[in-house]
Amino acid sequence: MLTITTKAKHRDIYPEVVNLLDNSRKFFERISVSDMEKKVVEMRTQLEEPFYLLVAGEYNSGKSSFINAMCGEHVLPDGPTPTTNRITLLTYGDKIEIKEVGDHLCQATYPMETLKDVTLVDTPGTNSIILEHAALTESFVHRAELVLFVTSADHPFTESERQFLQFLKGKWGRKVLFVLNKIDLKTPEELQEIVTFLEKNCYRLLGFEPKILAVSAKDAYKAKVEGDQALLEKSRIAEVEAFVFDKLDLDTKIDFKLVSPLKYLYSVFSELQQNLTEKVNKCNTDIKSIERFETRLKNKKQDMREYTLKYKDEINLVFSRLKEKLDNFMNTSVTMKSVILSKVGRDKIDERFKREVYGLLNPQTDLDRIIDDVVDYVARNNRSLWDMAREHIEKEVGYDRRAGSILDGHAEHRYDDRKHEIEIALKSRSKEFRELDIERESGRLNNVVQGGFITFSMIEVLAIGIGVAGTMVFSWVVPPPAIIGISVALAAIGLAVFPQRRKTFRNEFVKRTDAICERFVEFMKFEIDKAIDRVIEEISNNISSYRDLRWTEREEIARQVSEVSALLESVKGLMRKSGLS
Repeated sequence: MLTITTKAKHRDIYPEVVNLLDNSRKFFERISVSDMEKKVVEMRTQLEEPFYLLVAGEYNSGKSSFINAMCGEHVLPDGPTPTTNRITLLTYGDKIEIKEVGDHLCQATYPMETLKDVTLVDTPGTNSIILEHAALTESFVHRAELVLFVTSADHPFTESERQFLQFLKGKWGRKVLFVLNKIDLKTPEELQEIVTFLEKNCYRLLGFEPKILAVSAKDAYKAKVEGDQALLEKSRIAEVEAFVFDKLDLDTKIDFKLVSPLKYLYSVFSELQQNLTEKVNKCNTDIKSIERFETRLKNKKQDMREYTLKYKDEINLVFSRLKEKLDNFMNTSVTMKSVILSKVGRDKIDERFKREVYGLLNPQTDLDRIIDDVVDYVARNNRSLWDMAREHIEKEVGYDRRAGSILDGHAEHRYDDRKHEIEIALKSRSKEFRELDIERESGRLNNVVQGGFITFSMIEVLAIGIGVAGTMVFSWVVPPPAIIGISVALAAIGLAVFPQRRKTFRNEFVKRTDAICERFVEFMKFEIDKAIDRVIEEISNNISSYRDLRWTEREEIARQVSEVSALLESVKGLMRKSGLS
């Protein structure tokens, strides 16, 4: 077991690395990222575990054969087809033994002294036809301090190898040592050409100069089994073993162990910081977009209210036309001359009133038409506003499950329900127009005309009687001019009675009409404003709920950004101390 007790270049940062890992674990635990939490726990545990040396490469590149060659015995299965479908940890043990210790994870032991400080990790091929093999290898990369990448001399540096190496260096920043296997298949000249090819392409495509160790695992294994020293030297296995087991001394391995989690966390926190910052910016954009929409909603509300003013003018026009028809009728049909003629011709004044004032362009019909227009306008805008809100969320803010649940509340039946409500309210109130019921009003007019005519007739008869009688009987008491004056005065009073009654009827009719018009206009405005306010309020509440959701989300993400930034600064500080930056 590797323990950090002796002096090493980076030994002084060990407590800080441990503290960083503990804080990182708590952070991932708090934000419920269990896979990252698990990986950080594993890295913390690895600080006290043996040095992990991961052996990776494509299947048939000779990874298992290479490990068997270093052991000098057939410890791991090998072959020309994918034979490894799991991670195998080869550690020190008194005997050769392989057992499963978890899903896709095996523990192998072999009595070789160098395995006391180093654990060899055999992985599935990165280009395996079994897709989960590559995933297994990638999932273990973060636990390895050094990667031995085995490539075959008969097909070196393939595209899939380049992609995996880019993954190793780009995302995880792992140190990679190239093992060029199967050199027994090539001449020295061909080998030099292959090494040059690897060096150039690694630098050109991946940005680093590789350390390349050439070996023939096949010859090395055979030489160790048969004790053939010449073949062993030819295989070059000693050079690889010297580098892995001798040059990588305890201090160097400890250095790798301490800086490995720093590289990993630097990559993770840098990417996470960027992602979280983008999420904060997205939340800010969404909130501003919602605020713009709320302003747009207020403007729409004002536009709707201004538009509905035309209905007030239309209603006033209906009642103005009614009063105009009344005046025309009164001026033509309710005069002494017309009344006398109607008496002679037996023409009923109330029938003419119904026909000429209420008949053509009936006010109740006009009111019903206006009410239908109002109801249709409100219902149409109700639907339009909800559709506008949904379109805004879907296109400008971005539709998600939460936004959907917020906006799905405007079910289709709401439109019909609201339309029905305002229609009933307005039509019920419009029945107040029945205060000007045609039968009742025509009856009133008829009474006015009849009463006025009778009063006029009586006064005129009285005036004539006084004039005649006074002249004949009282002329010796009262001078004739005085009697004539009295008669004329009474006649004038008789003539004034009818116009006065007609005027009183007209004024009362207009007063009732104006009152009904004013009440209905105010009620209609109230109902329209209520309908507009209700739909605007419902949409605003739903939209503001989504905005509040974004506010809450932004605050939480901003907290995470702050924590990640602090953790990243800690990583950078430790990397500077370790000489990594």
